[in-house]
Amino acid sequence: MTPPASRPALRRARSVAAAVLALALALSGCAQVPQSSAVRSGAPLDTGGGPENVPQFHPPGPAEGASAEQVVRGFVLAGTAPEDGYAIARQHLAGEAVERWDPARTTVVYSGEPTLVRGQTEGTWELQLEVAAEVDEYGLRTEAPTGTTRGWEVTVEEVAGEPRITSLPDGTLLSTTQFAQLFAPQTLYFYDQTRTYAVPDIRWFVNRRGTVTSLARALLHGPAPYLTGAVDTAFPLRTGGDLSSPSVPVSEAGVATVDLAPATAEGADTEQLFRMREQMELTLTGVAGVDRVEVTVDGRPLTPASGGTAPPAALTEASVGTVQVGVDAATDDLVLFQGLAVSPAGGVPDVSDLRPVAPTMDRDRTRFAFLDPSRTALHLAVADGGRSTVLQGSALTSPSMDTHGWAWTVDRGADARVYAVPADASGPRRVVSVPWLEDGESIVDLHVGFSGTRAALVVADGSGDRSLRVAGIVRGDDAVPTALTEPVRVPTQVPPDLALWAGEESMVVTRVASDAEDRVRPEIVSLDGTSRVLNPLAGLQGISSGDDGALYAETPDDVFLLVGSSWRAQELQRPVRDLSFPG
Repeated sequence: MTPPASRPALRRARSVAAAVLALALALSGCAQVPQSSAVRSGAPLDTGGGPENVPQFHPPGPAEGASAEQVVRGFVLAGTAPEDGYAIARQHLAGEAVERWDPARTTVVYSGEPTLVRGQTEGTWELQLEVAAEVDEYGLRTEAPTGTTRGWEVTVEEVAGEPRITSLPDGTLLSTTQFAQLFAPQTLYFYDQTRTYAVPDIRWFVNRRGTVTSLARALLHGPAPYLTGAVDTAFPLRTGGDLSSPSVPVSEAGVATVDLAPATAEGADTEQLFRMREQMELTLTGVAGVDRVEVTVDGRPLTPASGGTAPPAALTEASVGTVQVGVDAATDDLVLFQGLAVSPAGGVPDVSDLRPVAPTMDRDRTRFAFLDPSRTALHLAVADGGRSTVLQGSALTSPSMDTHGWAWTVDRGADARVYAVPADASGPRRVVSVPWLEDGESIVDLHVGFSGTRAALVVADGSGDRSLRVAGIVRGDDAVPTALTEPVRVPTQVPPDLALWAGEESMVVTRVASDAEDRVRPEIVSLDGTSRVLNPLAGLQGISSGDDGALYAETPDDVFLLVGSSWRAQELQRPVRDLSFPG
């Protein structure tokens, strides 16, 4: 598996949309809306941090003598040309609509072929489309459930002898192909509760001059809803904090200057001011054309009045190391696995009589959690300490241990609760609230992300269909988990049984083979919507994922490592099972 690219390189790769040839707009009278116009690769964009080599569409303005239907179709297609404030699209408008229409308010992404029909009242037209996703003005993308449809109505009146749109909703409409060409994922950064880690928040913005401004405004607006309450920010949340100027200029030398309104920094202490600058630097550095970020307040450098000492820099990657915990298949002892070496888990009390399954451990390799074979009891074992049974249930999921030492599991039995057990096993276990879980739904797998701010969940509905979701982890004092936020759905190509984190922005999901001949194809999915389906492996029963793309899979007889795109069986000193990296 290819190791992840550096953050600036990853940003540049994301910002280059796939340039494809599109058909020229035909204004002949078909009822379906054309989805393409002439396209060419644009020259590098200057100030404003726009990306290079971005396809630029050139739809025509309204033709003289065009019908109302043709004007509506032409307007929709002109949504592919954001240059000059969507000037071409505005040529199809008249009256107050020219200035009032806000194209950035929302982007509706549709699949299939939309259909244009006359509305119920004179002069109205309705575009009926199948919605795939929506993106709001802050770059938040929401996937629509399969089969979602919508009507989009405009009013057309004759102005100076030509039909023009005089009333319409804010926003633009793009096909899935157009969206892939015009938008690119970008990353905002927030903090975990301890401000140790910088937590990525993926957003989507149009590839054009002004991307940097959009990112800065989105950062000031705050985290995505599913991360609200799970992450921290140095900026005041949605309370008027904003920029003092309408844009963030980027100089020819690659310096982006973010000038904050005075209210944004008012009352901030020394650490908060340093963190404001750090957050903005993490978010904007690496965007095409930006090499350095300067943050000012009303034109003055953002610095504490008394100087002060900068806090430790936040980490953008949370390492889980290269050592896994597993179970000796012959003796049922807990063992450590690294490379091809298998060694005893030093200092851990003997737990072989419990016949552990699905073990995990903390990053210090001093605390271990595992289930019994019936998956009805969760046990903890401490190096140079004792062991204890901390939870009993009827169908527990494989435990996950977060960066704060909490061991997580879900009882899929009668009460269907999410539990978290503290590092001090003598402390009370917590029931984590999941108020969004609907009747008939159940969590069949849960793993906490490397920074402890998110959980990957496999959720089954009442009919047994399974989906991947990601929720934020809300914590109280002393990092005590209290709730999982309403999650976002992450599309997968196959219904998963298991989901583990493969980094801060990606997960590996798989189903479990039904027998030794069943060939399973795991999938690596990213929060930016991309995915990679791996080569099949017969009899796959489990997976484990670590730093730098390390990915292992298990069958009843062997342990495999993903090498490039192929699975290679590992020649081990002794057989091991149920491997897991910390987490």
